Amino acid sequence: MNSTTKSDTDHSAGEALGLWEPKRTLTLESARKHSLFIKMMRRVLIGLCLFLSIFLVYEFATQGTVTFIEDNPTEAVKMINPRYSGRTNDGLPFYLKADLATRKMTERDVVSLIKPVLEFTREKGAEVSILYAETGTFNDIEKILNLKSGVSLKTDDGYECTTTHARIFNKEKRIEGKEYIECNGNFGEVTGNAFEINNNYSQFVFKNGVTAAIEQDSAINTIGEGR
Repeated sequence: MNSTTKSDTDHSAGEALGLWEPKRTLTLESARKHSLFIKMMRRVLIGLCLFLSIFLVYEFATQGTVTFIEDNPTEAVKMINPRYSGRTNDGLPFYLKADLATRKMTERDVVSLIKPVLEFTREKGAEVSILYAETGTFNDIEKILNLKSGVSLKTDDGYECTTTHARIFNKEKRIEGKEYIECNGNFGEVTGNAFEINNNYSQFVFKNGVTAAIEQDSAINTIGEGR
């Protein structure tokens, strides 16, 4: 009863083959699908690379010349309608304003000014005097104003002067210049090629080729020494 017949052996072999063959078929099919997927992805990636390369070439070919604006290392900042203030050695205030101020990296304490206007008081209780020009520079630390081109001075006590250069020492309340000046005041009309205005802007000293039309009763110490 324990012997195995030929039919039983064939049946067992058939079952074994029947169970094995579908698994093998499924494995081969999966491998084929995987290989096909890899090929498709490879083609898609190659196509994307080609498209990107063509796009970049087109962009570079059609792009115009680009101009890069470099920062000016000499300029730090520009200010519109700036206003500076300070006090003289005797405690009186002065105010400086302009249309435009430019502070440079090379001179951090100095600003370049367009159309500066200086308002100052000669002495306590006096009206405001005005000094203005086309251009100038201002040292904010030393409070020294250097004016050029179209410089005009109008003081509260009636003096009017025009020149092309004036250096104002705001703390000391004095002015000096090394170019032609023309002044009108209670001393008459005086011109010179250099000048100083000292003693709280009250003593005028004209130098180098002075010409004058002096009015009678004018104070000598107001004019100072003409040279």
